[in-house]
Amino acid sequence: MKKLKTYMLHYWYLYLLGTVCMVSAIVLDMITPQITRRIIDEVIVGGKMELLMGLLAGILAIGFSRAILQYIKEFTWDSVGAKIGRDMRIDLFRHVQALSMDFFDKHNTGELMTRVKDDVDRVWGVVGFVGNLSLEAVIHTIFVLTCMFRLNPWLTLAPLVVLPVIGVLAIRMENKLGVVYDEISEETAELNTVAQECIAGVRTVKAFARENYEIEKFSRHNRRFYDLNMRQARLVADHQPLITFLGKLMLLLVVIVGGLMVIGGKMTLGDLGAFSEYANNVIWPMEILGWLSNDIASAFASWKKIQKVAKQEPQIADDKDAQPLPQVKGEITFDHVSLTRGGHEILRDVSFQIRPGHTLGIMGMTGAGKTTIVNLLQRFYDVTSGRILLDGVDIRTIPLAQLRASMAVVMQEVFLFSDTVSENVKTGKRGTLSQDTVKWAAVRAGASPFIEDLSNQYETVVGERGVGLSGGQKQRLCIARAIAKQAPVLILDDATSALDMETEKLIQKNLREVSGLTKIIIGHRVSAVRSADEILVLDHNTIAERGTHEELMSQQGQYYQTWCVQARA
Repeated sequence: MKKLKTYMLHYWYLYLLGTVCMVSAIVLDMITPQITRRIIDEVIVGGKMELLMGLLAGILAIGFSRAILQYIKEFTWDSVGAKIGRDMRIDLFRHVQALSMDFFDKHNTGELMTRVKDDVDRVWGVVGFVGNLSLEAVIHTIFVLTCMFRLNPWLTLAPLVVLPVIGVLAIRMENKLGVVYDEISEETAELNTVAQECIAGVRTVKAFARENYEIEKFSRHNRRFYDLNMRQARLVADHQPLITFLGKLMLLLVVIVGGLMVIGGKMTLGDLGAFSEYANNVIWPMEILGWLSNDIASAFASWKKIQKVAKQEPQIADDKDAQPLPQVKGEITFDHVSLTRGGHEILRDVSFQIRPGHTLGIMGMTGAGKTTIVNLLQRFYDVTSGRILLDGVDIRTIPLAQLRASMAVVMQEVFLFSDTVSENVKTGKRGTLSQDTVKWAAVRAGASPFIEDLSNQYETVVGERGVGLSGGQKQRLCIARAIAKQAPVLILDDATSALDMETEKLIQKNLREVSGLTKIIIGHRVSAVRSADEILVLDHNTIAERGTHEELMSQQGQYYQTWCVQARA
């Protein structure tokens, strides 16, 4: 992400327009008390009634001109804030999308949602409306004090005595609010995470009758969020009334001291009227100092959170000398591959080769490292030692976009977007796949029968994460999505676990008919891998057995034992 000033400088012309309109409106504000002074001294006291209509017309013209300038100023500043917020949000989202899986392993969804939405909104406010009001308050105060000083330097001492006191109070409040807002930002992320997890997993919550537990957990974070906001409210309440009182006290001092000066002949009644009007105008910037400080402190805390994410660098990125392959054939080689993460050995000395168009089956106990092979092949993580080759080239020297585009994966945890069936199938090549290809892939995945029974068939909108579909239906849609991508390498990570045996056999038969496709099939059932050209059995993070179905059966090892258990079942 860029620096905040870079975003702002990009729209310097809008800031210039808004500021010119703001200053022009403030200048008009400064003229109005002078007209008031003339009305009092020349019309009311001096009896020059012929001047009254002209002076009143001047006030009307100033009011009309100021309304136009205020409109342009407000719209310009609000629009520039919205534009910067839009740019920041897309840049932050694009940056998050570019980060490696390591980052998402350490940061929860609620936290990232808070950064992208709530925190950007707070910064948006400061570079827009709040920034506009802050700058206006400063310029307005300087202009008012200048006009007051020109009218009566001695009477100007009254606001000059009060203003520093208000400034000290505002700074104290801002410092305390900065700490509170930092805690509020953290708690907002926690609250979002708890809510997101509970709503996303509502079926599990209800299945285990955990509603009361989840409500209690949410209530704890909600109470903490409430307490922090009450701390913020108390800080504002402790300071804001005093700031307002000091403003009113200043106005009272001006009227008393100015009145004595009029009586003593040191200033005219019109001067006092104009001075009082200026003094009244300088009160509003003082009264909103606390609110502005409040919002600025909040935005500063949010910007620090955004920067913390923005400074994260992807652990997996394209090599500077990365060169795309002219054509991906689908030959895959694991050459003594090992992976260690967090001090734990996940894979140890794994070697195998798949020739283009051949099929590799992988079996093993839960946690043996089957899915890790898929993650390494897609470079979600990099190997600790050894090499992974695609068509004889180390995948670390292949552009990530080409590497991942050359593979179609059905993950162990199926995921569907809240969109139509057709758009979900097109995910791998959205915008380029024809509807005929979508239907062809659905037939190959055994999904066409239930799709055609849906209310709008391929245009039926499935719920978030496929809510409303059975586990088997979701798996078949994910398989159709992978087939429709027509990538050289197809990876099925336990992709038929929710299917009945007949549907699984149908899909396997259909996949065998797709020629020129390198396939990696990971499964717990022997039926899923038995037709593979080679089968690997993982145990304790390494290859314990390998061979064809017949060879492994003859060895009577783990694979044979698994077959016996499943055959009896």
